[in-house]
Amino acid sequence: MRTTAQIWPGSVRLLICALALWTTALLDLGPWALLAAPALVGLGFLCLRRHHHLGVLLIVFTCLFTIQTTMLGAARGTDDATSAEGIVVGHSQPGESGWSRLTVLTSTGITEVLSPSAPPDGARVSMRTEALDDIRISNVDANVLRTPNRLWQWRTDLRMQLREDSLASGHSGGALLPGLVVGDTGPQNARMEDDMRVVSLTHISAVSGSNVTIVSLGAGLFAGLCRAGPRTRVAVGVLTCIGYVFVVGFEPSAIRAAGMAIAVALVFLRGGGISPVAVMSTTVCLLLSLVPVLATSVGFVLSVVSTAAIMFIVPILLRYLSLRLSLVPAIVISALLVPLVAQLACTPVLVAIDPRIGMWSVAANALAAPAVLPATILGFLSLVCGGLGLVGVPGLLWAAQLPAWFGSLCAWWIVAVARACAGLPGAALDWPQPPWGTLAATGLLVVLAAGTWLIVRRRLWGVPVVVVCICLTALIIVVGRTKPPADDWLVMVCDVGQGSATLINLGEGRGLVVDTGKDPKPVDVCLDEGGIEEFDLFISHFDADHSAGYAGTTWSRTLQQLWVSANVSGGAEARNIVEDTGAEVVATARGRTIDAGGAQIEVLWPPTTNTEESGGAEEAAGAEEAQGSGGTEVRNEDSLVLRVEQNDLSYLVPGDIGEDEQFIVAQNLEPVDVLIAPHHGSSDLSEDFFTAAGARLGVVSVGDNSYGHPTPRALQAFGPVPVLRTDLCGTVAIYANAQYSTGRGCP
Repeated sequence: MRTTAQIWPGSVRLLICALALWTTALLDLGPWALLAAPALVGLGFLCLRRHHHLGVLLIVFTCLFTIQTTMLGAARGTDDATSAEGIVVGHSQPGESGWSRLTVLTSTGITEVLSPSAPPDGARVSMRTEALDDIRISNVDANVLRTPNRLWQWRTDLRMQLREDSLASGHSGGALLPGLVVGDTGPQNARMEDDMRVVSLTHISAVSGSNVTIVSLGAGLFAGLCRAGPRTRVAVGVLTCIGYVFVVGFEPSAIRAAGMAIAVALVFLRGGGISPVAVMSTTVCLLLSLVPVLATSVGFVLSVVSTAAIMFIVPILLRYLSLRLSLVPAIVISALLVPLVAQLACTPVLVAIDPRIGMWSVAANALAAPAVLPATILGFLSLVCGGLGLVGVPGLLWAAQLPAWFGSLCAWWIVAVARACAGLPGAALDWPQPPWGTLAATGLLVVLAAGTWLIVRRRLWGVPVVVVCICLTALIIVVGRTKPPADDWLVMVCDVGQGSATLINLGEGRGLVVDTGKDPKPVDVCLDEGGIEEFDLFISHFDADHSAGYAGTTWSRTLQQLWVSANVSGGAEARNIVEDTGAEVVATARGRTIDAGGAQIEVLWPPTTNTEESGGAEEAAGAEEAQGSGGTEVRNEDSLVLRVEQNDLSYLVPGDIGEDEQFIVAQNLEPVDVLIAPHHGSSDLSEDFFTAAGARLGVVSVGDNSYGHPTPRALQAFGPVPVLRTDLCGTVAIYANAQYSTGRGCP
């Protein structure tokens, strides 16, 4: 067995090489950088005699860098438009736009393509693609040259078999198990996804490195029970990992997970004599060389950080705690240590993605961790039985249902933990924006690690260090927290990012919701802040940034009626909401007045279809036809425009109407106290509309966007009055006489 002194120099070389490859992938030096490759190799050979370690490092790095640059260039293509032909080896679920992210294995490597169609995995396709950042995009459906062969069809049937067996359990665990085992997240609803995200359990909702590691390590350990040697154990673990990834799909996330799993298997199945640093560094080098797009993947960063923490920190803590807690089984200590260490190590990266921190994330991970192992193993057993049953082994298709049922039961526990912890106070606490939030989290993590180390070594100084760390964390959270509105708020313009959602307070937990934004969680948070439990929903129009988040409004709340324009009341979008929520559809149009428990609402736009061109019976027939057909075309000019009078406050909620519609509405518009900017502050506006409104306060519902919203023209149209933006101020609560408060300080 080699000594540490013999292993360490090679480990350092590989570590430096991995960091250099990661840096060059982030910098994206382009194909011209290959011109320096011969010079670097030559310099490496010159250094071999006197500076052996530097020479080896230069040669290894140059070889891997050449592969990386070649793969990256092949994935993107050298021209703006190229033809890509290859086998689809993985695809994402179609998004709201209907587009899918295809992973295509071509003759030059793996290419990521955004496509309006989703051909089945295993199909050979050709498509015309154009460069788009780190991936390519195809504006037309893929041309299927050859359908999947029997092996790929078997894989598709196997995944579907697992989904059916899991969903047969009849509870939420059945929806989670396919995602946990093979990455099939289709059965999961928005509520489940959000609960898992809030408490940092998203690595469980879809197959991750931990699941692949469990499968590969389990296979290797089983081989060990059969008296297999170290090399055989590693071989069994690696081959099982490769077969498992084939079933999961060869997306970059699965390749990343497989790489980390193989690294862990090499360290733990080899039985010593191998450096964890060398294994991790080699894995990172190979992944970044063969799949260079991983360099910009947040998931790759989280995988590397969590795997490194588990490999280096957990064994040290486990060794010390096992000596001092001799009565506690090592497996129990490991079950608590692994999620705790992984969660803490990933915290600086997580707050850089989403500047919030969950007080219960560690507890949720610790409670869910014991169920991940049996759920993964049982799901994998169901796959094995189902796979053999599909090739004709009698009785195994039926036998696959039993482990799927028990696996779904374990997955149910994970869903229950996520839902319970996500509903607790402090589940999502505000944290400073990056880079300061990331630096603060990293510094606090270092202080906590130092204090924990002192406590483990029985140094009394460790206790006050940990206490100081906890106090500083609490101070940052308290100072940066979102301020809730006062109880007498009348209307709230919610911070839902680039979208619109407005709440109207009717008192005693009742309210009206006008639009929902794009994502369910922000509007859910806003409703919680406002204390709304029972409501009617108005959808101005069915653009995703106004309607796609409707599911978040119904979490633990009662939706009674859905108000939409008469022109689209019979459309597919309205029917989908009705089917999901059971709400009653109410059609409305220009000229209608609604008395909603103290709030007088006047509908100013739109007119029903054909109203302007016909009259009398023809007008009624036109309106009826519009309702029956439910035109499905989404148009900003068809947005509902609402004028609301409520307790000495008047305000206008204009949806996304443009210049022409604004000009028409302005002709008979009475002044209001508060004007919400149409279309998030677009320049498609009529100054006459803003002048007629004569508002004392302006609000713009806006988030990060590439449209330039709000435009300078829109801000100037308000005139010399305060204008509040949700992207700067957070949620805006408005009270009588146009008084207001904001969720956070803003200019």
